[in-house]
Amino acid sequence: MPSTGKMKKIKLTLQYNGADYLGWQRQKDFHPTVQETLEKELTSLYKYPITTIGSGRTDTGVHSLCHIVIFENLSSIDIPYEGVKLALNASLPRDIRVLLVEDAKDFHPLADISRREYRYLFTNNSVASAFQGLLIYNHRFELNIEQMQNIAKLFEGTHDFTDFHCKGSDTKTNIRTIFECSINECVMDFHGILPSHYYLKIVGDGFLKQMVRSIMGCLFKAGEGKLTSSEIALALKTPSGKMLAPVASPCGLYKYKVTV
Repeated sequence: MPSTGKMKKIKLTLQYNGADYLGWQRQKDFHPTVQETLEKELTSLYKYPITTIGSGRTDTGVHSLCHIVIFENLSSIDIPYEGVKLALNASLPRDIRVLLVEDAKDFHPLADISRREYRYLFTNNSVASAFQGLLIYNHRFELNIEQMQNIAKLFEGTHDFTDFHCKGSDTKTNIRTIFECSINECVMDFHGILPSHYYLKIVGDGFLKQMVRSIMGCLFKAGEGKLTSSEIALALKTPSGKMLAPVASPCGLYKYKVTV
């Protein structure tokens, strides 16, 4: 489709269940990803190759409740935004939903977001619910939740998170600021299907590759009595380049909210 010469920048707000995807970002040799799935449907809709920019990455199996995406429409097709939403939700897999379509104006999903919030949902039961599956992780070993709540506070503030991420982050620095890090309880009775659970709430100005899962892994290890607060404090103050614990499973992690 020939271009009109006029560029229209469009903003999408998505949510997706990442269980069947190899993360958000398009990859050359690995499929499927959320980004390539979305771009395929956008290209089909506009009859013109569409490339998107998202508000950060998510890893394989990680979910998102609020993922902001922008793209430029250079085609001659102009579709009302409500029509774009309806068309995409009709063609996309049901585990990817478009919640909102609007004019992006000058918004950029990386530069203009000041805070990102993630939540990691987990239970601590001897037998996991048959329904929580890939939505809420079950850590079946005994945990001292109060100890985890106390240690979570150590991550708040500005620190070098070299020992709390996996190599491969394309960043100039490993220093990040965490505004809140807490372990909370969610008591619920969802018809006996989804259980009451705990969750890590972590809000920061940005995150390194698998940083949240690394922090959660350390909190699990601390809750088992196998990692002390002093060891974590030392790693934040004087990084050694060695991770303190295995990263937690991706299935309980949600990109929860972004703040402009």
